[in-house]
Amino acid sequence: MLDALELPILMKAIEFVFDEGRKILDERRERRKANDASAKSEEKPPAAEPALPAPEAGQEVKQDLISTKVDEILWKNHEAEVQHLVKLLETYSKNYHIAKEQYAKWGSALVPPIVVHNMTEAEDAMLETIKQLEGALSQVYNREIQVVK
Repeated sequence: MLDALELPILMKAIEFVFDEGRKILDERRERRKANDASAKSEEKPPAAEPALPAPEAGQEVKQDLISTKVDEILWKNHEAEVQHLVKLLETYSKNYHIAKEQYAKWGSALVPPIVVHNMTEAEDAMLETIKQLEGALSQVYNREIQVVK
């Protein structure tokens, strides 16, 4: 059995799922609420936002995962997949932050559509990758891990 604290890539994966991903999805939700409030006359309803559990519950699960011992065989079977997904999340996170910075420079009224598209695309890609990472972590820990529903 391996200690989760000894595996930096596993720690990074847990951090992305419980911290970075949650923060970006919360920002997305707030931005969409603000857009909905300012544009009530919009005909097409926005896509449903994924539900996130309470931050306290997420922190409890995160601490439980960190303190749990990982089966070495299960880790070896999924290590490459977890590493790949973490690298993808790093790229999507970087793209999101670049688009967010560009959005802030232009201001919400003048922002070019491509910047909004890039930010939305990065958010969607992160959401999908986090779901895949949750599946991989569920297999590594041999229990259900679901932060984004």
